[in-house]
Parts: sequence; C-alpha cells; structure tokens
Amino acid sequence: MKRGPTDVVGLDIGSNSVRAVRMRKNNDGLSVVAADIIDMPSQESETDKTTALPPLPFSAQMKARYASLAVDSGPATIRLLTLPGKDDADLDDRVIDSLGIENPEDFRISYTLLEDEGGGRNETRLVAVAYPDEIAAAALGVLPTSGTPAPHSIEVTGLATMTAFLNGPVASREKDTLGLIDFGETSSLFAFFHKGTPVLIRKLDRGTNALLDKVEATLGVNHETAVGIISDGSFDISAAATEVMQPLVRQLVVSRDFVERRENCKVDAIYLAGGLAASRDTQNEVNSAMGVAVESWNPFAGITVAPDAVPEALKGQEWRFAASVGACMATFEE
Repeated sequence: MKRGPTDVVGLDIGSNSVRAVRMRKNNDGLSVVAADIIDMPSQESETDKTTALPPLPFSAQMKARYASLAVDSGPATIRLLTLPGKDDADLDDRVIDSLGIENPEDFRISYTLLEDEGGGRNETRLVAVAYPDEIAAAALGVLPTSGTPAPHSIEVTGLATMTAFLNGPVASREKDTLGLIDFGETSSLFAFFHKGTPVLIRKLDRGTNALLDKVEATLGVNHETAVGIISDGSFDISAAATEVMQPLVRQLVVSRDFVERRENCKVDAIYLAGGLAASRDTQNEVNSAMGVAVESWNPFAGITVAPDAVPEALKGQEWRFAASVGACMATFEE
C-alpha cells in the first residue's frame, strides 16, 4: 500500500497574502513545523482570477515536500447531498448531475463520502464541490515550477476550515450541535454539525470585503486602516456591521431553525473563522441573532507545535491558520 504524504505545507491563498502552515505526520501524530503569513508578490498589471498567480518566496522552513492549496470559496459550487441507494457504480455521474453546473468539463469536481449515522439507510451522503478549472490552475502559480514544495491538492478554503473544525471543536464536543461560519473575502460558508457530522452547508456571496468596503466608505479610510479597525474595535462600526451582516444572519437563523426541527436538537454554540472572526461587532451580531455562545478556536490545539514555529507577532492569532491546517489534515487523511 502506497504511503501518503507526511510533510505538507498548507497554503490558504488570499488576494494580498497567503497563510502558510507546514505540518508533519508520524507515528506520534501531527506536528506544526512552521507557520507564517506571506505577502503576495505584486504583479505588474491588473489581472483576473484566471491569470497565473506569482510564485511565493518560500523560506527554508516552509519548503515541505508537498503543498496543499486552499483557494477562495467564492467561485465554488458546494453541495451536501443525500442520494438514494448505496451503489457507487454511477456515483460520479449522479454527483455531477446533482451539482447542477453547466459544462462540467470546465470544472474540477470532487466529493467526500460521509459516514452513515443512521445505520443501514439505503442512501449515500456526501459533500461535493465543483471549482472552475481555469481559476484552480491559476492558483498553482504560487508554487515553484520545479523543486519543492510540489503540488499535491487544491481545496476550497471553506471546506478546508471545516476539516480543521471537525478535528477540533466537533471532535471534542461530539454530543453537541455546533455551527461554523467561515468568512472569506468575497463569500461566507456556514455549516451545522450534529453528532459529529455535517447536516447542513450553505454558501452566501458576501464576505469580509463587504464590511471592509462599508468601513472605508463610511470613515473615509484606506483598506489597511479598515482591516485594523475591524480587528481592534478602535471605532464604533456597529451600524455598518449590522447592515452588512443582515443577509447572512437571516440565512443563519432560518438554517438553524431547520436543523433544530429536523434533527430534534438545539444548537449549542457558533464558531467563527476567517477574516471577521476577531471582529467584536461580528460576534455581537451573530450572538444577538442566535442567542448562543459565539466562539473562535485555535486550530493548533491538540497538535504538537515546534518551538518558534509561530512568529511572535502572530501569537494569539492562530485562528487565522484554520484553513491552512485543514488543508494539511485533509492530505494526511487521504
């Protein structure tokens, strides 16, 4: 049996920077070798999402044998599917049909089977994703054309964060019903987990940039200053947060009610990840709507972290690496 990768760098690719985590797997478990945020090299002219990204300047500490990329959830089609029967002879075709995309040959399509919690139900449950091939290919530009790290896999950021969440809070709170919101730049993905498995996944085309744009326009500040204001709460932006968050909050409440009725449960907590996870105003909006604890989590918890793996300036900001950690974990689980 072929042995899977044991030395991987997870790269969560944003428009301005890349959250990078190098991890190793051995008989003792998982370990974090290095973590850092790498500035995206500037490009000479305006580009679109299908233009190859510039190669990253990898330090020696980040040069794992393989790289697993986490890319923007915005262009992705994501479905939590329940298909009749357990015959996988034509499962690929049925998944493609269920995704409802035109020209499937232009997409990278993958799916992960979920365990049958019902015990013997004649159905197949899975998470499926389709991603435009041109955009996925452009993301590979961050890697060197030769040498290490070599490309191993591409995953959607929101689903990579879900993998880290399943191995963190969900694993430690198996009896609870938990929610997760991952705030990407242009979209947000939220999911509910019951008895250790996802029972609902939704994507909304509104992310961190919507609040950043609102703060920039309201206060007359630049992008970098707006990022700082959202994170440190130095200005009252509660009105802007309420306006921007309303579409997501409405969807979240409807989805919460649906899950609680169908699963006969109560949601115990909501966890935040991504660009707005540290925003007090975002936390307050979700808490006010849901009436449960709103939390963030350290994706390095339960993992051996090498001394000096996390730069001093990033200590206390480990939540920013959830997707990078999840990309590595998914690779180790293959």
